[in-house]
Amino acid sequence: MSLLEHLAAATPSLEYLSLLGNEACPNQLVSLDKDEDDYQRYRYFVLHKLRGLKFLDTRKVTERERMEAETRGAFMKVVKPKSEEDPGPRSDSAAMPYTPLPRGSKDAKNHKGVFAKCRYVYYGKHSEGNRFIRNDQL
Repeated sequence: MSLLEHLAAATPSLEYLSLLGNEACPNQLVSLDKDEDDYQRYRYFVLHKLRGLKFLDTRKVTERERMEAETRGAFMKVVKPKSEEDPGPRSDSAAMPYTPLPRGSKDAKNHKGVFAKCRYVYYGKHSEGNRFIRNDQL
């Protein structure tokens, strides 16, 4: 069951919904390859699934959007190709050409960790303290 189907079943009288910041909401803050058309398709699809919404994300739902969602909303879902589970062995040439670490330091069994006690102690000699707080604010 998808998120929208679950919301429609669990909260049939839902009127206000914001999915901003969620992967389901395509906007340029989440991904630079998304544009305004992607966002509008998303609005139509959500309004098709949740017909009682009055407010979606940051904007009020208009009658034009509601009519468009009724007629075309079911076809606005973006379908992504399924990723293969086992793409097969990769050759070394397909791997990243640049690595910031030398090859020897990547081996998990051959790592060199360091554990030490911090010798620096803060005494507060250079502290400016509450110099921006005036006496009448204390």
